[in-house]
Amino acid sequence: MRFSKRAVYVVVMVAAVSAVLMALTVNALGARGSGGGGGNDKGGGNDQGHNGNGQGNGHGNGNGKGNGNTLLRSTLAPSVPGDPTFHDVNPGGAPWVLQRGEVRLKRNGQFRLRLRGLVIPNPPGDNTPGPVTTVNASLYCGADSDTTAAATTDTVPISRQGDANINTTISVPATCLAPLILVHPNGIAGAYISLEGWR
Repeated sequence: MRFSKRAVYVVVMVAAVSAVLMALTVNALGARGSGGGGGNDKGGGNDQGHNGNGQGNGHGNGNGKGNGNTLLRSTLAPSVPGDPTFHDVNPGGAPWVLQRGEVRLKRNGQFRLRLRGLVIPNPPGDNTPGPVTTVNASLYCGADSDTTAAATTDTVPISRQGDANINTTISVPATCLAPLILVHPNGIAGAYISLEGWR
């Protein structure tokens, strides 16, 4: 069987073009796969960074992006008789319970505190805050022997269901070691009914 030169040339050109296209396709898929892997690694890095911010936000510098320079972020716990005295502030005289509470302080002084269900289950509370009608919060820094609050918020109402919100701006000290937030009943600076922690 005889083939013309033109037919042979066409066959060779088609084979060459096919080889080039196949090589380009393999390279493109390889690069895409490599890029996808890089994206996953980067995602892992971001997740790690997020976790790092979460840990940093508990107490201290949360300087990562997206957290608004959060200095302090913590859950809150209710006080019960027999709890320690902090900075010469005593626990309330009744066993308080708290469904949910949290506090957050940013570098710009933005202070947010939420209380949900902070009540006294027994008389005189009967699942209300009892004689407590307002709450406020103080920031303490340093050794327990330092009895002067670094900052204190104004009082806000607490509902009969034990719900209260403090949204304000406080003066943030340049340095605050071992920060502690205490929640006071009826503006009484010498007592606390909730504080950072969990129970």
